[in-house]
Amino acid sequence: MDDKRNLRVFIYIRVSTREQATEGYSIGEQEERLRAYAKAKGYTIIKVYIDPAYSGANMDRPALQEMINQIEQNTADLVLVYKLNRLSRSQKDTLYLIEEVFLKNNVDFVSLNESFDTTTPFGRAMIGVLSVFAQLEREQTRELTMMGKEGRAKKGKWNGGGNKKQHPTGYDYINGSLHVNEYEAQCVRDIYALYMQGKGLHTILKTSEKKYPDVVRFESTIKKILTNPLYIGNIRHKDAIYDGEHQAIIDESTFDTVQELLKKRAVKSKASPYFLSGVIYCEYCGARMFGRTGGKLKDGESMRYYNCYSRTNHRKHMTKDPNCIKDGERKETLEQYVIKEIKKLNTAFIEGYHTKKNDKAKLETLQNELNNIKQQMSNLIDLYSLNSMPIEIINGKVEKLKTHHDQLQQHIKELSKPHENDNNLEDIKKTISQLPDFDWSNEETDDQKRLIVAKLINKIIVSNDNINIEWAF
Repeated sequence: MDDKRNLRVFIYIRVSTREQATEGYSIGEQEERLRAYAKAKGYTIIKVYIDPAYSGANMDRPALQEMINQIEQNTADLVLVYKLNRLSRSQKDTLYLIEEVFLKNNVDFVSLNESFDTTTPFGRAMIGVLSVFAQLEREQTRELTMMGKEGRAKKGKWNGGGNKKQHPTGYDYINGSLHVNEYEAQCVRDIYALYMQGKGLHTILKTSEKKYPDVVRFESTIKKILTNPLYIGNIRHKDAIYDGEHQAIIDESTFDTVQELLKKRAVKSKASPYFLSGVIYCEYCGARMFGRTGGKLKDGESMRYYNCYSRTNHRKHMTKDPNCIKDGERKETLEQYVIKEIKKLNTAFIEGYHTKKNDKAKLETLQNELNNIKQQMSNLIDLYSLNSMPIEIINGKVEKLKTHHDQLQQHIKELSKPHENDNNLEDIKKTISQLPDFDWSNEETDDQKRLIVAKLINKIIVSNDNINIEWAF
């Protein structure tokens, strides 16, 4: 844009509650400074867009979305913000907004605090660098938050909030601690007692709704109450259990008894001749497939199939696509194929197939390289401020560093993913070593078949002409 004056300007302001309290990014302060800057430049302010109490972690903000819509209608020439992270704390979102929304619609972008604008080549390059640091700040904040939650759990404190809907049934959350709500606690005790009497989740829910209105509303809530160690005075954080500072509602003996009953009833509920149930999915729509008895053969035997929930419309909440084209799979044919593939397994194959991806040494090397790149980016900013390097050279170096930075982050993310299979490898090997002596033809071993399948297979994905097994190792 040749004429820098009389530009049509959108001002965008965002502040979260925490930032306003701790960093002074008040809406009033941002607007005052941005208006003064626009006036000094001779800009015409078309509209001020404000997103109060919204996080910069995503673009799900009403004022931001309205501004994007107006930009696409060619109603502004420039977007002005107080600081880059007011626009977004996500590197990906920042670059998307600048490149795919602003510049694509011939709208420039100015960040007052960093003194960068997209009307210069260096400004475009440096905004990419700064967005990397904004993303880093967000990731560090998340890491500190997770550490804080773990610390609270170790001290026996519940990691919850002030919203009543988030409180565990049976407790109130007062001044950062859980306190027994006697009315709800009695409902919890009754739920455990009813389950020990042999009542099912649906019956317990109906009984609880009648006796304790509005305390529990879903069967899933009943299940959570029955399995949560919180009720015996413990705090569960991730996979660890800590002694809680709160008062228990259920004694340990009752809790342990209920856990054993849950296991036994879970096995009993699965006692059907369809031992692939639970791991078999339709390739076309992604819905689960279930065992179903059909018509009878000439010898009087019933025909059995695995059918897609979507195709049969057997259960509404399990349906993914009512127009699914998946045909039924004959039980015998499908199960024999899976058994044949399982019989091919041996310990040597498992060790060759299994790759331990969470390599600590490799992660440390990649992290060191990532830190090195961030330092190089910081050095480039220093060089520019000292006029020690031409903008063309800085621009090229920044692009290369940014590309390398993104690649390293993706690699680290992939390597850092937890792999539960690592801990189960020895158990899987033991299961496979017992396969040669297992009687697959005996229907009385269906429960054992189901356990073997559960240990060895994550998913079986079936189309009308293909079967794909996703192994659990």
